[in-house]
Amino acid sequence: MNSHLSSDQICQWLAGERGSEQDRHLRDCPACRAEVDRFQTVLAGFRSSLERESAPPVSRAPIRSTLPRWTLAAAGVFLLLAAPVYWNAHQQRAAEQMKADEQLLERVNASLSRSVPSSMEPLMQLISKESQ
Repeated sequence: MNSHLSSDQICQWLAGERGSEQDRHLRDCPACRAEVDRFQTVLAGFRSSLERESAPPVSRAPIRSTLPRWTLAAAGVFLLLAAPVYWNAHQQRAAEQMKADEQLLERVNASLSRSVPSSMEPLMQLISKESQ
């Protein structure tokens, strides 16, 4: 290997994914070997700090496994009342959108059915007057 190992390659080597080419490079390159040694020192320090300081036990309040029946009943009643309101609003929006679409189609149809563009209409009127 002509260049130094990347930090990803060094991390992979430390994680146990070692190739013979990387092993050979680490034996021959003091700079990469020093980088691996620095990583190992940092990891060892981290490991020892975790071993010295154990996490305090976490106490949790017991969680009630079921909801009161009145809560479920209230949620059901709310859904029964809210569903028709939502459905009505949805249908109203759909009807308004359909009306707007129909108006747009009418405008497009009127524009397409013209014999000449609207900018040419004054000229057509002038020509029809001269021909009479």
